[in-house]
Formats: sequence, structure tokens, C-alpha cells
Amino acid sequence: MQTKSYIKTAYRIVLVAIILSGLYLSIFMPLRPGEGLPALYYFTIQSNILVVLALLYFIFKPEPGRFRAIVRGSVLLCIMATGLIFHIILVPALPEYFAEGLAFRHHITHTIAPLGFFLDWLFFDRSGQLRYADVRYWPIYPSLYWLFSVIQGSFSGLYPYFFFDAQAIGLGATILWLIGLIAIFSAIGFMLVWLDSLKLPCRSRK
Repeated sequence: MQTKSYIKTAYRIVLVAIILSGLYLSIFMPLRPGEGLPALYYFTIQSNILVVLALLYFIFKPEPGRFRAIVRGSVLLCIMATGLIFHIILVPALPEYFAEGLAFRHHITHTIAPLGFFLDWLFFDRSGQLRYADVRYWPIYPSLYWLFSVIQGSFSGLYPYFFFDAQAIGLGATILWLIGLIAIFSAIGFMLVWLDSLKLPCRSRK
């Protein structure tokens, strides 16, 4: 049991180090003229920061609890949204931007971070901690992020993602995008709770 605890801590420390390297490359690489918003405005960067903070929290507070479970589910959904939206929506929709392939920092922030955090939950969290009632909390941060993005975009004229661009596609369309994404990822949230109950070794809820 002690060995597993060491492995879990070591895994989280390594994952934090890898994600921090991706964040450093993403945040401190200078923007080309007209490239867009600063890195911190993007959900990718914010969700990766949330993963780092969550992993540090889990390292120093490994004991299960309701608040910890809500943090786990919320951050897991955010980082999964980052990976899925990037690979399924953004890369196909913006071929000119990714014509030369994905930069190393993109692989870290959009692939390694989501997969690494998912595996951390899958292998190191006690089963049965996530609950269906928790799913209602998980879309709160993405919804606040959407609101902030639309408001700041109305002043700056710059939006982090094309489906938030109220000036180009209209506010109604951005709301429909928000509703659709929340519906999809809420469904993923319910699936995660179901999978959580099936994880091995299966233990009773406490």
C-alpha cells in the first residue's frame, strides 16, 4: 500500500512538471503581431493551471472527501473539454493554423494533460467518490469563462475561440454553442460517474 502511495505521488509530481513546461512554453512565447489574445485568456491555459492546482491539492490532501470529489470532477471535465474540443473541433476547423503540425506545447496542454489527469483519476482515486448530484457543479467554471469571454470580446473585438465570437456569428449562436457544449459535457460527466462506480478495485461508497 505504501509503495502505491509513492508511485501515485511520483506520478503526480512528474505530471505537474510536464504540464508546467507546457504552460511555460504557451504563456511566455511571444505573440506574433495580430495573433490574438494573451495566452491566459484561453480556456486551454486556464484548465491546465486548474489541473496543476488540483494535482498539488491531491498530493497534500490524499484523503477522500466531498469537496475533493467535486474538485476532481470539475477539473476532470474542464481538461477533457480542452482535449476533445481541440482535437475534434478546432484542429479540423482551422487547418491553416495547424498546417505545419502541432507544436510540442499543444501536445502537452491538449493531449498529455487531459490524458494524464484522466489516468490519475482512473488508477489512483478510490472508486465511488463521484456522484451524479455533483455533475451540476461541473459546468459552472466553463459557463463563467464563456460569459467573461463574450463580455471582454465585446470591448476588445478579440475572442479566444470562433464559437464565442458574438460579433461574427451573433450572440444567439454563441449561446447555442454554450448550451450544446454544456449538454455534451454534462453527458460525459454522467458517464464519468458511472465509470467511477465500476473502477477496480471496487469499494463501497463512504
